[in-house]
Amino acid sequence: MMTPEQIHEKVKTIIQLPALPSIALEVVELVDNPRTSASKLGRVISSDQALTAKVLKIANSPFYGFPKKISTIDFAIIVLGFDALKEIVISISLVSSLQKKSDNYFDARVFWDHAISTGVIARRLARDLHYRISGEVFVGGLLHDMGISVLHRYFSNEFRRIVDIVRDSELSMQEAEESVLGVTHAEVGGWLAERWNMPDHLVEAISLHHQPAKATLNPDLVALIHVADVIALQLNGNPPVEFDKGANYDPIALEKLQLSDENVLKEYIAEYGEVIQSDVEEVTAFVSGKGY
Repeated sequence: MMTPEQIHEKVKTIIQLPALPSIALEVVELVDNPRTSASKLGRVISSDQALTAKVLKIANSPFYGFPKKISTIDFAIIVLGFDALKEIVISISLVSSLQKKSDNYFDARVFWDHAISTGVIARRLARDLHYRISGEVFVGGLLHDMGISVLHRYFSNEFRRIVDIVRDSELSMQEAEESVLGVTHAEVGGWLAERWNMPDHLVEAISLHHQPAKATLNPDLVALIHVADVIALQLNGNPPVEFDKGANYDPIALEKLQLSDENVLKEYIAEYGEVIQSDVEEVTAFVSGKGY
């Protein structure tokens, strides 16, 4: 059995691990630089025709709800803003990098439906609760379980053992991961986020989405992603997927978001249940650019 340190080193050194595309890195750097102009950001995105087409398609989707057709990247930047463009570019780049085929131990469609649902719900929740981090929370929600994709592809024997344990026992995915690997998919996802040079608070959100009480850099962001993750599971009409078996709300996260009142939480869940499916379909179609 590998030690957690050995697993960490393997995650850092696997050369086949998807790298964040250079254009996405450049967009992130430009958006995070207060001196960046809209025209410069537009030129960078426009240099990739396929990315430009996808960005415009998403910008014109009901998910963003702009009433007038957006026909150029420059116009998209004006009406959507820098943060929304960063959100769109990162989402397109990372989902394309991480998509994998299904097998008996990993259902790619269920995995991405849940990931996209979590991102969409986290974004809505952030806006409804007046947190000014909706773009980051969408990306964090979308990528919160990406460690599972890494385990499935690069630690396949261990991953099959973990899933078998979850299916045959009362253990949660995290407990089974600890028993087999000594680390969880959340930690592995955080290590991959580090490899991609993602901001520290997003690394924290991915690493601690099952343990939001441990967050120190941006506890609000972690709490939003954690609660959205559980809501997405509750809204799923099918039995929960193995990797979130037994997931439930952390009371500290609910308190932080002022959702401790069970009736208030139920109101949000009921409201999202009515709109989430159309949002997920929109994002799935435009972010993936192809079927599962």
